[in-house]
Amino acid sequence: MRVFGTMLSFLIAMGGWACSAQEAPIPFGKIVRDTHLSAELTLPAGESSSSFSSSSSSRAVAPLERSMASFVRVPPVTYHKPMMSSFFLLNGLQAGMAVLDVETTHHCIADHHCQEGNPLMPSSQAGALGVNLGLVAYSTFVSHKLKKHGSKLWWIAPVAGVSSHGVGVASGLAHR
Repeated sequence: MRVFGTMLSFLIAMGGWACSAQEAPIPFGKIVRDTHLSAELTLPAGESSSSFSSSSSSRAVAPLERSMASFVRVPPVTYHKPMMSSFFLLNGLQAGMAVLDVETTHHCIADHHCQEGNPLMPSSQAGALGVNLGLVAYSTFVSHKLKKHGSKLWWIAPVAGVSSHGVGVASGLAHR
């Protein structure tokens, strides 16, 4: 199947190169300089042409003639691809594992069975929660941006967080 797609692409490219109309000169001299385009402004029902006036100017827009531009004001359609449940599952699991990691570690430290393995982590429970949840929030933000832009690597940050906090939870439970 891949061979047929390659062959089709090659034939399309060769056909584009062989087209002599692409290199034909455009007769700009024959285009009339004062050519007027005819069009009209079509307003939605119930709106007047004065509703389209600029907010910076106080004067109303003059009524348009039928020979002027034809435009219909349509709001742009934006499509937001819904987030998958896997995104929320992984990032929620990461947040839960971060909290569980801090709780088991501080319970183990309080019983004098273990100590914090990260020398940069604050010694207080509130400080450790703040640092861990800040890292989880940043990881979720990066994951969201990657998923929003269609990257297939969006899952790496939450999985790394889940695995690192999983090691911390397992260590805390082992030294209980």
